Amino acid sequence: MADAVPDPEVCARWRLTPQALPAARAGRTWAVTRDGAGHILKRLDPADSPDWPYPLRVAAALHARGWPVPEPTDEPLVTPGGVWLLYRRLPGRPLRSSGPDSPAQQRTRGRLLARLHAELAATGITAQRGGFRSPVEVLADPALERTLRAYERIHPADGARLRACREAAAARFAALPTGDAPRSVVHGDFAPWNLLFDGDRLTGVLDFEIAHHNFQVADFALAWRGYQDEVIRGYDEVRPLSDLEWSLIVPVFHAWLFLGVAGRDPATLDLSWSLAHLQKRSGLSRIWTG
Repeated sequence: MADAVPDPEVCARWRLTPQALPAARAGRTWAVTRDGAGHILKRLDPADSPDWPYPLRVAAALHARGWPVPEPTDEPLVTPGGVWLLYRRLPGRPLRSSGPDSPAQQRTRGRLLARLHAELAATGITAQRGGFRSPVEVLADPALERTLRAYERIHPADGARLRACREAAAARFAALPTGDAPRSVVHGDFAPWNLLFDGDRLTGVLDFEIAHHNFQVADFALAWRGYQDEVIRGYDEVRPLSDLEWSLIVPVFHAWLFLGVAGRDPATLDLSWSLAHLQKRSGLSRIWTG
């Protein structure tokens, strides 16, 4: 459900006046004002956001530790149309609203991610979020294998490439002592457009909607995206990665490419994003030889 304006009843209840917001977030996020102050209104679909209170707990824990994260002004409003959340609008602007940032900005983002992981580990949140699984479990799902085989019958070359990727990543996991890898809550989408700055000062970390518990290197999936190598270099400067973690980066990233695929109709399944990112080739030789 994608609407140009938010639910009028929600706006009336919270005394909100809708404002313009970039189209990329249309239908689920709106800029609004209340009593002249800027706020952000979000709508979640519980079907698409399992255990939706989990990211609220994560953000609250980070806020208590001094991080600039969205702070709800009211209790969540649960309606037949979804779960509504209202936040004070944070100051600052993203360095990029789409596409990759510069190498220097990527390195800064990697350093920030390492700091964030230290704080997330310190929150003591160790429970997994409902509806989320580990990369190992994603790849081991028999429904994923069935879906990929059916997709391969329709798209032989692409399907074979994806199935070979799944098999190679699963074999890599089986050969590694994954139980020794550092874990914590991960942000899930530590992309440039989810970070706000005022000059060089970080003023906001946004969008915890897919926060969950995982290997810490799982956060490279959408922060590094298979080719933004300075993110990993910056991270390694702050919190040096172990040999095991270097070995996990590629299979964890490849597992991320299969999220939401298992059980889908292969006739309508669009895997163009996964296929495009599968072809990315990082210049970090250590992730291929570790």
